[in-house]
Amino acid sequence: ADSSIGFSADLIYFLSLNPNIMTKILMKAFALFLFSFTCIACTNPDHLEEAGIPILTSSPTLLSNVKANSFFLGWANHGDTTIRVKADKDILPALTGIKIDLTAITNTLLNLGNFRLMSIGGALSAGFRDGGLYREGQLTAFPNLVARQMGLSLNLPLFDPNEGNGSGYKTLINTEPIASFNLVTNNLAYTDNTANTLRPYSGKIDSYAFPNMSAWISFINYPNHDKMGETFANRFFDNTQKDYSYNYEFLIKQNCDFFIFEAGMDDLIDTFLSGGGGGNITGINPYSETRGTSLIQALADKKAKGILLIVPDVMDLPYFNQITNEKIKKLNVILRVKDDGTAQADREGYRDFNPAIDKLIPSPYVEKLMRGEIKNIALLNDNEVLSKASYDDEWIGVSPVFYNEYKINRKAKENNLPVVDIYGLYKKIIAGNYTTDDGIKVDPDWVKGNFFSADGIYPTAFGQAVIANEVIKTINSFYKLNIPLISTSFFLKK
Repeated sequence: ADSSIGFSADLIYFLSLNPNIMTKILMKAFALFLFSFTCIACTNPDHLEEAGIPILTSSPTLLSNVKANSFFLGWANHGDTTIRVKADKDILPALTGIKIDLTAITNTLLNLGNFRLMSIGGALSAGFRDGGLYREGQLTAFPNLVARQMGLSLNLPLFDPNEGNGSGYKTLINTEPIASFNLVTNNLAYTDNTANTLRPYSGKIDSYAFPNMSAWISFINYPNHDKMGETFANRFFDNTQKDYSYNYEFLIKQNCDFFIFEAGMDDLIDTFLSGGGGGNITGINPYSETRGTSLIQALADKKAKGILLIVPDVMDLPYFNQITNEKIKKLNVILRVKDDGTAQADREGYRDFNPAIDKLIPSPYVEKLMRGEIKNIALLNDNEVLSKASYDDEWIGVSPVFYNEYKINRKAKENNLPVVDIYGLYKKIIAGNYTTDDGIKVDPDWVKGNFFSADGIYPTAFGQAVIANEVIKTINSFYKLNIPLISTSFFLKK
């Protein structure tokens, strides 16, 4: 310590005898300080954790209410996690110089001026994924990806970056013996601790897509949760643009040059989760109109061009196929199914579970069963089993074939509109027989794959890009446009 003090004193004495050297040293030190300050100031704050979007914690009461939700967010939560909201630039690739001649799909009747693309749809079009709706999913929803490739800006009802985790979402822990999740709990967009209301969006909107939208352009309220549809839709149907009492009446007054329509998948998921009940769209009169098909007709009558998507087979989705017969056999538990009023039922109204015709539906009780918490005999409610019994074939109720043919394909033919075969696309992907145009093998595996998100139902950002390219290819082929395809590799691991 004494030698260090002595060295410092000698240095100060030397500099006092050489003022020019001391001045140069001080000027260099000041310049270095300015350079360091400037670098900090000009560095993109997204690269500085402390200067990025702050992590905002949620109250225990709010989280308790979110977890009480009987919809995706409340299912099989086994922990909490915190994930920082990403900057938009880290979600979407930079696009410059895209100029597409859209004359062939411009509405010549209305002459709107600025070209308007409109999206109407359900959870798939909204970008719902990982069991929730959040900003990153909204930005990577296929209608927005298509719009960007067309050189257009689609006005989305985005969550504010500080509330970018939106409703909250889930990360997958594992799928054995049944799926378990962590819930993302920070930077949520609820207005209070009830978890019933998400922050309203008051800006201009071109994307009228929200989770739980039915083919009737109305709310689907999943089992035991009669407010879930409104929670998502009221973000913009309760805003300053709400001129009409029903969302259908609002939408039918909208004008556009081109529209993307996707509806029906949410109905079938609701039907599955209700054990064959719920929002069934397979029993509709084949020649009657739903509000969805009426909306398509109204837009076509106003000379808008558009494209329709049929519905994939929800029976193929990983989430609904996680409970295999092999897993059931290993339980060594007798399964009995509530089946009142049938010849197969006993005096108590139960019959034996038949793995050839019965499919277990994930529920809190079924989760306990699969984790070995139910011993000897399990009494299953009707809505916990999807049955293919000859007297009540509930599997037909979740098949999209009828709806696709008699609603979407029929309406497309009547109005000369193209259809994207999402049903066929999903079949190829599930079979492992699909490779993107930029050479990426699409892997349907729930845990290690790249197409399905953590919820095992809705696609990842990469999956949305795959769908977007199918939409683009159909538009190009039908309307003779030259919209460039998306480089799907960018969205891997997004």
